[in-house]
Amino acid sequence: MKYKALLTAATLTGIIGSTSAMAQESPTIAVVAKVGGIPWFNAMEMGIEQMGEELGVEAYMVGPTSADPALQVRAIEDLISRGVDVIGVVPNDREVLEPVLERAREQGIIVLTHESPESVNIDYDFEMISAQQLGEEHAKLLAETTGCEGSYAVYVGGLSVPAHNAWADAAVNWLDENCAGLSQAAERFGVAESVDDSRNTTLDLLRAHEDLAGIMSFGSQGTCG
Repeated sequence: MKYKALLTAATLTGIIGSTSAMAQESPTIAVVAKVGGIPWFNAMEMGIEQMGEELGVEAYMVGPTSADPALQVRAIEDLISRGVDVIGVVPNDREVLEPVLERAREQGIIVLTHESPESVNIDYDFEMISAQQLGEEHAKLLAETTGCEGSYAVYVGGLSVPAHNAWADAAVNWLDENCAGLSQAAERFGVAESVDDSRNTTLDLLRAHEDLAGIMSFGSQGTCG
């Protein structure tokens, strides 16, 4: 059965407790990030290690070198071979990960996702926010600051990233219904996990669209870029 919940220490303790029958030693929890080496996931890694110490378990993060779903698949395959007790992942592409997550569960590994509420082969999905509300709040702020005039662009971490695109969908839908004078300059861009890509895309947009009024960025590096 799949559960959706807010991540709390009590919830995580319950998850860890459910692994005790599988492992005589302290459970091992490995979390696969979207991409390693960026501030968002550096902070996440610190939290994982801190909570692992508090709970007395081995907990660590695996950070792929780029936001490539294939690298997440390889990382999860490696964790399966190592026999970890729990695998967590923030998917870059939900559908690409489904087969390998299914294999993990077949091996008795508990599988957790974050920012991927539609994932199927999991035990728990943790969401900190409402995707609908987050997207709409971005849209309302853009409408307020632009006066619903001109064009805008949307950045996401990748065109297959589940949560980012759900947030973007909610924002675009709200603008379509409530801000008719503001139109999309182009289809959304999957650049928001890269400072350089976001910067270069913005420069291109500024050159191509004199009426560019704003950019909504759903991704940890897009706004920096």
